[in-house]
Amino acid sequence: MKSSPSIPQRRFFAPPAAFKEGAVLLDPEETRHLVRVLRLGPGARVQVFDGQGRNYAGVVQQVDSQGALLQVLEELAPWGESPLDLALGIGLAKGEALDLVVRQATEMGVKLIVPFISERSEQVSPERAARRHRRWQRLAQESLKSCRRSALPRIALPQDWTAVLAGPEEMKIIFWEEERGRGLEGLLGQGRPGSVRALIGPEGGFAAREAAQARDAGFQVVGLGPRLLKVPTAALAALALIQYAWGDLG
Repeated sequence: MKSSPSIPQRRFFAPPAAFKEGAVLLDPEETRHLVRVLRLGPGARVQVFDGQGRNYAGVVQQVDSQGALLQVLEELAPWGESPLDLALGIGLAKGEALDLVVRQATEMGVKLIVPFISERSEQVSPERAARRHRRWQRLAQESLKSCRRSALPRIALPQDWTAVLAGPEEMKIIFWEEERGRGLEGLLGQGRPGSVRALIGPEGGFAAREAAQARDAGFQVVGLGPRLLKVPTAALAALALIQYAWGDLG
């Protein structure tokens, strides 16, 4: 959806608690972006969003050591949210693979991201899991500004494999590299779900027993074609197919 010419194009994030009495105070990081990167100052018209689905037009009132103070001018209609309630379970992978997945999943309209620990995934301590979780939240905020969604995806702390099999979604799908005879097209005749939970494995994929456990938990087991895909590629391909089939892509 294209914004109206009268709607400011520069977007900034502020949590709901930062909005008070018709004004909002940007935190130091958002203020640095406003002043040093975009070179904006008092009088500039901008957008500010709270990550919960609410967007506002505002004007910069002042910038000081506390941050940038914006006057809220009007609330804008929400946009950019998929009608499909889509949850992505993703196996923990080494390096920056999950950073890219979080960015792409935000752009693709995912509502919930659930990293999980499985037989072949990276094993992390609770402390490292918490640090990575904070980073993923920041990356989602950055992606939300550029892709112009209204609401941040919820990102869970890394969960055990059995925990990620639970969920209220109408349709549950596990993409397994060893499933070569059945693709997503086999599910299209089962009606249009309002919610989907999709699982993508870590580097090395799922073990056969994990695919069997998922099937027993009500998941449809499908493949993504004849080639082996890296984690970010597999996640993006799966999300694009799902959003095309039942969401708002295409």
